[in-house]
Amino acid sequence: MEKDERKISKAINGIRRAAAASVLLILMVSLMAVYPAAAEETSDGQAAHEYAHEMTATGEAVKCKGGTLADPVGDLNAEAPDIKAECAVLYSLDLGEFVFSKNADRKIDPYSTTKILTCWLALKNLDKEQVVTVSENATQVYEAGTTIWLKPGEQIRVIDLVYGAMLESGNDAAYALGEAVAGSESDFADLMNMTVAEWGCENTHFVNANGWKNENHYTTVHDMAVIMTKCLENKELMDISITKKYTAPATNLTSAREMKNHFLGSIDNDDIMTCGKTGSWSEDDCGLVASFTEDGLSEVMVVLRDSEKGRAEDAKILADYAHRVTPGYAVPAAGSNVKTVWVRHGEKTRVDLVADGATYAYPAENKVRAIRTEIETEKLEAPVKKGQEAGKVSVYLGDELIGEHKLVASEDIETGWLPSYLYISNKATMNALKVIGLFVLLLLLVSTIGRKSAKKRRAKKEARKRLREKYRDKH
Repeated sequence: MEKDERKISKAINGIRRAAAASVLLILMVSLMAVYPAAAEETSDGQAAHEYAHEMTATGEAVKCKGGTLADPVGDLNAEAPDIKAECAVLYSLDLGEFVFSKNADRKIDPYSTTKILTCWLALKNLDKEQVVTVSENATQVYEAGTTIWLKPGEQIRVIDLVYGAMLESGNDAAYALGEAVAGSESDFADLMNMTVAEWGCENTHFVNANGWKNENHYTTVHDMAVIMTKCLENKELMDISITKKYTAPATNLTSAREMKNHFLGSIDNDDIMTCGKTGSWSEDDCGLVASFTEDGLSEVMVVLRDSEKGRAEDAKILADYAHRVTPGYAVPAAGSNVKTVWVRHGEKTRVDLVADGATYAYPAENKVRAIRTEIETEKLEAPVKKGQEAGKVSVYLGDELIGEHKLVASEDIETGWLPSYLYISNKATMNALKVIGLFVLLLLLVSTIGRKSAKKRRAKKEARKRLREKYRDKH
């Protein structure tokens, strides 16, 4: 009999332990309701986490500073384009290296692309408002050469000669600038050669300021890219080179001169160009040197010994190819979750934010750690509509801000139940109610079992009592 009582007591203790476990479970659910990020609809936040892990693992995306995912773009092993120019290069200003070359070190005539160095030296060594008196030698018009029709004894400002050399490709303007800087054409050529030698151009030699054809006046597309890169340090020269029209004021011998840009008129993608100069000897022997910026990508291109038509076509081909070959990153990665934020009074209390675009970043040596993002978000309250603006992401390359994008909600969030005012989602509320319901059922079960056990104990006690009384009556 005592053995049966021990079994009943053990069963009751087990039920009590189950009840205690249920209480702990309810406490856990309550905590998860207060912090729904841990308990509620993980289909959004968890999916974004899994997406990030998958992208990183497959090499399709990497994380930059700030935790934002970035898609790698560009491939140095991309198939080279078919261009008509005999010699050509692409130099990445972002990476500081060449990303494409064709006969890069072949010595070749630069023609009027020479003038970009001439103008750089003039702006470096002369006051742009200085008035130059044009010499007889400067006005000796080269046969079939371009000119701004200077006259001996004409007094003209340095800045007007620079515009004349860059926009109209005036041979006389370049000659006059060379004389103004060094006193003579030969002395100016010496200065040109000394300058480019300091820049590391080993296969270049100049004998004049304007690029007139001469067997001792030559360069390579490699060296011209180096020269162009150095000349880009003068922002004024860059701006002059892409000026569409310029009016030089009247001088002591001429009326005002109207100038148009030959460089911009010779290419189809002039909207992305930041600096440039053409050169030509004939329709079948042309070239250009240019810098361009598009979608965060900055490059220098040089094409020499090309046709007049081919020069324009090759410039566009190389600009397009630059995006395929130059390694970098699109930030944020397409479709990636940039930030997960709280939503007050929503059926769901968290929503993923995605960017409405991407910035292309090209860090030196392709180091993603040079890219960082800063994220600003707004407080959200349901209802929230998909695409609703909720903040912004700023993209930096080093300390330079290179792009900003809106952050928008990735889905609709409808208004939630009353607990959602406390950031408790409908799902978390429903889960808590389910657990509470199970707990109530468990309590009822425990109570019922307890009453039956107590009833049995009382019945047994009464039976024992009757037996004892019966036993006493017999004895």
